Amino acid sequence: MYGIEDKLFAIFCSLLMLLLAGGIRMFAGTFLIPAGIFALAWFSFTFFPLVVLFSVPINSLAILYIFAAVFVFSLSALPFNWHGGLRQNLIKSLPDAGFDSPFLKIVLYISAIASASLSVITMLINGFSIEQLIFDMIRTSGQYAAVRGTEGLEYGIIGILSVMFTYLCPVLGGLRSLAPRKKWFFAVSMAPSLLTMVTQSSKLVFLVSLCFYLSGFLIAKIYAKQMGLLKVSELPRIILWAAILFLMTIISFVSRLGEYDPDNLAALTDPLFYSIYSYTLGQIYAFADFFSYTIGYPSASAFKDEFYSYGAYTFASIFNMLGIGKEFPSTMYEESGWYLNVFETNIFTFFRGLIYDFGVLGSLLFLFVFGVFSHAVTYRVFTRMRAWFTLATFIIVLVFILMGYIFSVFVARYVFLNAAVIWLLLSVNARLYRTHKQQANIRQNVIPQQMASS
Repeated sequence: MYGIEDKLFAIFCSLLMLLLAGGIRMFAGTFLIPAGIFALAWFSFTFFPLVVLFSVPINSLAILYIFAAVFVFSLSALPFNWHGGLRQNLIKSLPDAGFDSPFLKIVLYISAIASASLSVITMLINGFSIEQLIFDMIRTSGQYAAVRGTEGLEYGIIGILSVMFTYLCPVLGGLRSLAPRKKWFFAVSMAPSLLTMVTQSSKLVFLVSLCFYLSGFLIAKIYAKQMGLLKVSELPRIILWAAILFLMTIISFVSRLGEYDPDNLAALTDPLFYSIYSYTLGQIYAFADFFSYTIGYPSASAFKDEFYSYGAYTFASIFNMLGIGKEFPSTMYEESGWYLNVFETNIFTFFRGLIYDFGVLGSLLFLFVFGVFSHAVTYRVFTRMRAWFTLATFIIVLVFILMGYIFSVFVARYVFLNAAVIWLLLSVNARLYRTHKQQANIRQNVIPQQMASS
């Protein structure tokens, strides 16, 4: 149906996103604005699935649409004087931001302990035992995921607090990532989500946590006036942690496979690769199938005609709080995207929800408007030292961008809860930090005077 020329044109469109990111870097002086991050993210989200699964056909018009979305979003950065913003950012001081304060360090450790404890309690409430967690963790993880898939779990306030603390940890760890004595903060900040991934086979929690960490890390880089993406000196540590996280992710995948013969390698590797492709590479192809259906082209699946929902998909949590939301299955969509024995996924990226809500052209208009808002927030982060509400909003904007490959994070209420908690913590920390600094200045002035008088 779609030939090699479609795949090559799709890859070309993906490379255009990388080229666009380079143009944004030249225009703004940094990649660290929403347009640059959006372009780099969607280059990665499209290029690697297209190349790794090169034999899988795709409607290249879907990738052209994604490029158009990235381009329109990037246009929203044009009204802002980014070079002027970078000059104002030079007055910032990472130590003066107080991200390395004892208060936030204590909150980080308390959040990690609370998250791990509440996660275990949630499993106990749902009928699992400590013995199962310790002595049969992989099988228990798969069983828990199976129950979660049937919406048979009880969460309540304990589950809500567990999620809140789980996502709070990586934000605090990211903010401290460039501070002195940072060696173990990444491990501490990601430990709760890794525990959840291994014991509950919840890779989504890990991915969202990683996005929260990257958001905090990017803020630390802005305050430290490090406007590049990465340093060469950081690569060995990144590679080490990537290897550790990859191993733990594989363990999570294996837990979903159930029983297998350890003497039959193919019996393990074939379904393992199928799962990996389904979770990590199939989303673009699933969206392309939906896009084909939307524009009247042949598609492998038939999809619901729920167009012009006016935000019910993208902002499901807000609609639900207002009591006007739609009833969704646990996986958001009933249909799945698939290709033979390569992958099957019910994740269609956040673009399917955007098209349902606003249409093909309307979704582009939405991204432009949201882009103006995102860049206004970012510009204020560049030009203000202690705009804590803006900082919390900036974190949520970045998580929305980075998680777009999976879904819109605004379907989950925890995003707004975490934003409010981050704002509160940064505000309290700033007050404590100023008080501590004033007391330190008083001591520095008093002690020399006492020595002189003696």
